[in-house]
Parts: sequence; C-alpha cells; structure tokens
Amino acid sequence: MNNITTKLFLFFIAIIMLSCTQEKLYEKPNVLFIISDDMRTELNCYGADYIHSPNIDNLAKNGVLFTNAYVQQAVCSASRASFLSGVRPNTTGTDYPYSKYFMNEFWPAHPMLAEYFEQNGYYTHTFGKIHHGPHDNLKTEHYFPKTGLNTGSYYALPENIEKGGKKGRGKETPPYECADVPDEAYRDGLIAKEAVKIISQQKENDKPFFLAVGFVKPHLPFNAPKKYWDLYEESEIPLSPNQYHPENSPSYSTNHYALANYAGLNYYDSPDHVLPDNYQRKLIHAYAACISFIDAQVGKLIESLKETGKYDNTIIVFISDHGWHLGDQQMWGKTTNFENSTLAPLIVSAPGYEKGERSTRLVEYVDLYATLCDLADIEIPEYTEGTSFKPLMENPDREWKTASFSQFPRGRKMEGYSIRTADYRYTEWRVRGEKVDSIELYDHRKDAIESVNIAYKKENESIVAELSQRLNAGWKDALPKGVLNNSNNPVAPPHVAYVDEKNRPKPRKEETLSFTTGDLNDKWEQAEGYQLSVKNGLLHIDIEHPANYWQKVSIKGLNVRAHKNSQLIMNYKTMDNTPLSFKYIAVSNGNWSQWLTRELPVTNGELKELSIDLSEAMEQYEKEYETMEYITQFVFCINPQEEYKGSLVLKSLTIW
Repeated sequence: MNNITTKLFLFFIAIIMLSCTQEKLYEKPNVLFIISDDMRTELNCYGADYIHSPNIDNLAKNGVLFTNAYVQQAVCSASRASFLSGVRPNTTGTDYPYSKYFMNEFWPAHPMLAEYFEQNGYYTHTFGKIHHGPHDNLKTEHYFPKTGLNTGSYYALPENIEKGGKKGRGKETPPYECADVPDEAYRDGLIAKEAVKIISQQKENDKPFFLAVGFVKPHLPFNAPKKYWDLYEESEIPLSPNQYHPENSPSYSTNHYALANYAGLNYYDSPDHVLPDNYQRKLIHAYAACISFIDAQVGKLIESLKETGKYDNTIIVFISDHGWHLGDQQMWGKTTNFENSTLAPLIVSAPGYEKGERSTRLVEYVDLYATLCDLADIEIPEYTEGTSFKPLMENPDREWKTASFSQFPRGRKMEGYSIRTADYRYTEWRVRGEKVDSIELYDHRKDAIESVNIAYKKENESIVAELSQRLNAGWKDALPKGVLNNSNNPVAPPHVAYVDEKNRPKPRKEETLSFTTGDLNDKWEQAEGYQLSVKNGLLHIDIEHPANYWQKVSIKGLNVRAHKNSQLIMNYKTMDNTPLSFKYIAVSNGNWSQWLTRELPVTNGELKELSIDLSEAMEQYEKEYETMEYITQFVFCINPQEEYKGSLVLKSLTIW
C-alpha cells in the first residue's frame, strides 16, 4: 500500500512539473521597444565604420539587422502615427503634427501598440519620446522629464540655457553643444535611468512586460556629453559624397529649414548653399557624438535586462523614426522622399530566432505593429496595413515584398509619392493628389546616392511607365506571394492639426510685430531670395529672385483669434517706383488657404499704412477644411511671377 501511495505521489509530482515546464516553454515573451529620433543608418553595424556604437552593434549580433527598412513619411509625427498604429499616412491623416482626425476619431477606435499589448495582458510602461506630443492611455504614468538634471530642456551649459529663453532653444542657440557633464544632464540620460529602474522591478514580476523607451537624440540640437565627442577625431570624419541638389530634380524635392532655426551657418547664408567643410565636420561630429550617447543608453537598458534574468525571453527592437540628411543633396534635415530620409535602422533580437543575420529584403516601419503581435503570439488586428516580417526572422533571405512606399507633402496642395524597389526609387509629385507636376527616377545600381534624376531620359520611358503603374497599384500589390491584407480603411480627411484646447494659450485679439531691436525674433523664417535685416527699428526685406519663384517668408508662432472682419495692417514703404505684388496666405494650425494677391501702392520711400482684408482667405480655408478659428502663421512672397530685385521696408505688421 505504501509503495502504491508513493508511486501515485511521484506520478502527480511529475505531472505538475511537466505542466510547469510546458507553461514555462510557452511563456509570453517580453518586449523592449527602443526608439531613437532622427537617427539614420549611421551606425557601425550598418557600415559607418567611424561610428562608435558597440551596444547597438552587439544587439545586431544577437538578432536580425534589416538593411532596407523604410519609413512611410519622414517626419516625426507622421512616421510615429503610422508605425505605432500599424496603418499608413493616408489612413492616419497625420502630416505634422498629429491631426485632429487622428486624435479624435482614429485613435479612440484603434489602440496604439503599447495600448494593444496592455489589452492583451502585458504590463506596459512608456518613457521619453514615443508619440509626437500625446501619450498612450495606459495604467502606468508616462515618464518624460522636462529638463536634464539641474540643466535646461535642451542645453546643459548655462550660457546656452540663457540664450534659449522660455522655449529652451531658438535662433540664438547653437545647433550643437559639447558639455563636460554626466549623461543625466540631458533628458536622454534621465530617460534611460528611469527605464532601468522599471526594468529592475520586473525581476519578481511573472507578468510579461512591454516597455517602450524613446530617446530624443540625435535630433537637433546635437547636444551630448563631452566624453562622447572625445570618441572622434573631427578631422577624420567623412563628408557626404553628394552635396548638391540632385540634377534635374524639382526644387521642392528638398527643403532647408532645420539649421535655419539655430545660430550659425545654414543653407541660406552659405556659398552655393553648401556649408564649409570644417563646419560640416563639426556638425557631423556632433551628430556622431549623439549617436554614441544614445548607444550608451541602449547598453544600460540591455545590461539591466540581463541583471533581472529577463534578457533571454525578451524581444528587443531598435529603430529610429526616420533618417536624416547630413549635407546630402544640399540638405541638413529630414522631410524628403530621398533615401537619406526614408531609410532607417531596424534591428530585432527575439528569443528562438536567427542571430547575427542581415536581411536585405524590403520591409516597412508600418510592419512593426503586426510583427510584434506575431512574435508575441497576439492576434494581429485586421485593420492594420503592415505585414508581419516574422518569416524573415526565421529565414532572412526568403522572397519578400517587391517594393516599399513613402510619401511627403509640400504644403497642403502637393505631395510626393515614392516607391522603392530593389533597383530604383521613383517619385511622383502630385497636385491635390491627382495632376502629376513632376517625376523623379534614381537607379540605385548606378547612383546609390541619388544625385541625378533620370526620369526624363527617353531611354527610361518604359521603366518610368512600369514604376508609375506599380506606384499607383499601391502597397497591396507589392505584398509577398501568398500574403493577403484585408484591411479596408477609409482615406483620412485633409490634415487639420490637432490642438489640445484645454492647454492652449488663450488667443489674442490682435498681435503686432515691430522691430525695435537689431535682430528678428523666432517667429520669422526667411527664404532663399529674401534677405531680412533690422535697421533703426525697421525691417528691411531685400529681394532678388528669378521669375516663377515661390519661396516665401513665414511668420510663425501666432495665436490670433480669427473672425469675419480679420485684417492685416501693414506700415510699410517701397524704395523705388516698381509696383509690388504681395502674395499671401493665412495659416491655421498648419493648414493653408489659397494664395491671394494684393498690390502694394508705391510710396517712394514714405511710410504708409495699408489694411488687407483676410475674410477671403478664411472663406477659402473653410471650403477645404473647417471654420478657421485661429491664425497661427502668415506667409508671403513678393513679385513671384517675374524676375525681381528690390526692397520692401516694414515698420510693423498687425493681425487682428
């Protein structure tokens, strides 16, 4: 009897142990989702051998590195709205910033990535810059420090903090900073520290976790502790091999605002619009230091995972939100359809999958939502527009998508739609989504740096026709063989910027811009062909441009209540007898009305006051979007349809 009892006891113990083993075997994986900001594939593991990125390189050795991962729109808000929701920009309706439609209609009905994991039983926590502005609706509180430790929101050196004023940065602050300070003097150091704390708390937690950690570097300003600058010899830093605007490419395929928002040289005040070599090396040195700074923070996160014993069962993803031009195509910034903007890093390390592999197959950032669900054995929502690349984690060389798709707008009337195949990049610039204004074609077999647009060469007519057909057929036509996507999402309405009305500053009844100091304030953004300077309390606008030249001066940061009697009042003078055609647009939360025209009477050097009725601008705006409630920006250009050289002088501008 005792033997039977003992055998039964041992049998039940074995059953329990087997059950526990099986449960352990099918334990849900954790997820550590790491997002950098504005980081192109300028990493050692991607071939930039001058870069010090040992921790990200080690991550690549323990996972799969994707060499051809493309974002769907190369600006923070649009890209993040896409990959965090699993749908494309035409579905989110977001350009820059998040749109009213995305915030009020799409998001409430479609959980973002972290929210979806929480709904599926995960402990979720987010840190730093995940979304562009708002935060996920989670049980835990999002962590994002407003400043560094005992420093400012962007800078650590007292002189730069002072120059930054209330906004923390601006045209008086430099585009980079080298400060002999600890990591925590900048926000990214604090973000890593808080994330490490939360990771360490998971040691005794049996619940799977999803942690999203977003770093703000290497976004401008390129600020990093001195020890990361010291990793580089500035004189040895390579420069872009393609520093000029692509031959035969339309002027609007690039833009040049990024460096113009800071002190120092930029596109507008450099000979041939190319920065001097020594200044380029300084900027790239700063960018590289920021990459190494972020790499160190990534190392802290991974080391913490190992210390908790959770590393072996954690999916680790490292991405950016898009790429960046480091002087390439005459640009310093993002916001293009070129390779430098749309190509971005993607490294995935997952338990049980390939390690130290590289996949050259085309993947898209919109695929991340479906892929993480698939790797975690969570049902993929049917509305998502990405494709899980889990099969590439198993076999990195298998056949996959035949193309990736990106897009970028120029204003609200024109958008460039781009298709990237294994051999080509083809872009169509469409006015109002229909009429094609211009096209671009780059052969990556012969011109990987995209220096010459060959779309208009007769011998390329057939490839242009083929790629145009594939672009218009769309992303579903480029899916891997045997893969279907049944999403049927409506196209979002035209972008109208979301504004948190609860926290919005009260709009003014009127706003007057005068020029009492020697410098322009941060509201003014000049354009090529317009030289702005303040002399004796007057703004001198010296103009020189060719015919059909639509570059514009922009006045940003306005907050004036719009009404049916809104006016622009100009105190101005002309310096010669040439009539001036003043073209203008009233802008509300990033949305533009149509160009309108007012002829400025000649004043022969005498100051005159002129009122311009803005009601027509508001009527046009309402036809395309909604009732204009605020005027947040005003743009203008002078005599754009003809070759012109002359001046306009302003004493003040008032909008009411």
